[in-house]
Amino acid sequence: MTGTVDQGHGPLPQTWAKLATVAARLSDQARDQRYHVFDIFDWPAELPADQFWMSPELTTCYGTAVWDRLSDAERMRLTQAEAVNFFSLNVHLIRELIGEVAGRIYDTRYPGLSEFFHDFIHEENEHMWFFAQFCNRYGGKVYKTKRVAGNAVEGNPAIRDVVIFGRILIAEELCDYYNAKMATDTRLPEIAQRINAVHHQDESRHIAFGRQMMRALYEEATQSATPEEVSRAGTYLSRYVSSCLRAFYHPAVYADAALPGAKQIRSELLDDPYRQEFHRSVMHKTSRFFGRMGLFTEDMVAW
Repeated sequence: MTGTVDQGHGPLPQTWAKLATVAARLSDQARDQRYHVFDIFDWPAELPADQFWMSPELTTCYGTAVWDRLSDAERMRLTQAEAVNFFSLNVHLIRELIGEVAGRIYDTRYPGLSEFFHDFIHEENEHMWFFAQFCNRYGGKVYKTKRVAGNAVEGNPAIRDVVIFGRILIAEELCDYYNAKMATDTRLPEIAQRINAVHHQDESRHIAFGRQMMRALYEEATQSATPEEVSRAGTYLSRYVSSCLRAFYHPAVYADAALPGAKQIRSELLDDPYRQEFHRSVMHKTSRFFGRMGLFTEDMVAW
C-alpha cells in the first residue's frame, strides 16, 4: 500500500474496463429475465398456521437449549414470526442500499455503470415491494429494526465507496444464503418458496457485480488512500457483519411467537456457541472473499 496520492481518481483503467464489461453483460441478463412483479406471485388469502414459513434450521433458536425446550406449536409459531422478520430485514437493507446507489447513479467516478445501476435499483425496488407484501399480508406489519449501518467511515472517496459497496455485498450475500436454502424447501408455503427463489435469481447477478466492484474499489483505495484508512474501512465492515447477524435476533419476534421467557431469549441465544458457529458458516464465503482481498478476516468479526 502507498500513502495518499490522488484522491478519488477512480479504479485503474484495466480493472475499470473489466468492471464495465461485467456490468453491461449483467444488465443484458437482467433485461432478458425481467418479470412483472405484480403478476408473478399468487398471494393466498392466508397462510396455514400449522406449517413452517421459514426453514426451522435457519431460525435463531435452532441448535440451542431454547429450541430444545420449545413445543412443536411454539417452534411452528417461531418460524412464522422469523419469516416475517427476515423479510422485514430485507426491506430495511434494500431501502438503505437503493438510496446509496441512487446517489451515485450519474457520478462521474463510475462512467459506464449508470445503466447497470438503473437496472439494480429497478430490481431492488421490486424486491422491497414483494418482501413488504408478505410481511403485511401474513404478519400484519414490517418489523422495525435498528439501523445496522452504524457510523460511516469518512475521508477518501474510494474509502467511502469501499464501505458502501462492501455493506451492500455483505447484506446481499447474507440474505442470499437464506434465500437459496428456502427456495427449494417444500415444507414452506409455496409463496414463501417463490419469493426466496425469485430473490435468489436476481441476487446472483448483483453479487457477481458486487464482488467485481469491490475488487476495483479496493485496488483504487490501495492507490489513493493510506493504509490506516483502508484498515479502518475493513474494521468497519467486520462490525457491519456482526450488526447484520444480530438484527435477526429481534425481541419482538419471540414475543409475537408467544415463547416462554421471551424477554431473556435474545441474550441467551447470542451467547450460545452453536449460534456463533452458525454465523461463521453462513458468512464463511463472504469473510473469505474479504480476507483474500485484505480488508478483514474472519477472526475480526464478533460472531
